[in-house]
Amino acid sequence: MTSADGTERAARGNDQHGAGTEEEVAEGWYLMSTDMVEQLLIRRRGRSADVLPTDALHLTIEEALTYRDAGNVPDERGRTLRLLLLARDRDEVRDLPTKRARFEPDYHEAPAWRREGSKPVTVVPLREEMEPYEGAAWWEEPDLAALESQWRASGAIDGVRIPGDLRGFVYKTILSLRAAGRDVNVQTIADSLTRWLLPGEAAELRSALERANGSPAGTHGS
Repeated sequence: MTSADGTERAARGNDQHGAGTEEEVAEGWYLMSTDMVEQLLIRRRGRSADVLPTDALHLTIEEALTYRDAGNVPDERGRTLRLLLLARDRDEVRDLPTKRARFEPDYHEAPAWRREGSKPVTVVPLREEMEPYEGAAWWEEPDLAALESQWRASGAIDGVRIPGDLRGFVYKTILSLRAAGRDVNVQTIADSLTRWLLPGEAAELRSALERANGSPAGTHGS
């Protein structure tokens, strides 16, 4: 299958998953609209049949990345890429960045595929009901608390100085980069955040990190 074939197939839908059929939910890539995602989550909360809305289209990794690289522009049914990942307990929630990397190995890189009309790739954690974490504040979660302790001692994480008003915003990105075995530096942090920020917001955050570290190159490594 060529890239063009994969994009066209994803855009028009797969006859095997046409209207009137339902498919059990599995981890992986789907073309879904916001309404379809809401339908799925309502079903899960209601403990009803764990099946996809009939117009949701399950894609292979190759097909999904081809669709993404073509811009991830909504199709005629308003569908864009959604990555459904199981998050049934705290371990699976913590493992979401690692699982995402299996489906989108380059997801930390700046999205060069974006063009006019593009939508961000949406990750949809499929959660079960869990007891709420006792520490409601983000800095009381163990992994984040460790970063906060490091930042309070030095003003930096892994050698990268983090402006105080941005630290809560970038901590999870740093944890995700670490989990993926990637360097933690100004460029990798900013590139990763670019995936879901608006272009102006991403540029502002990148500039703030560069100013704090005294170099637009972001050469601080882990």
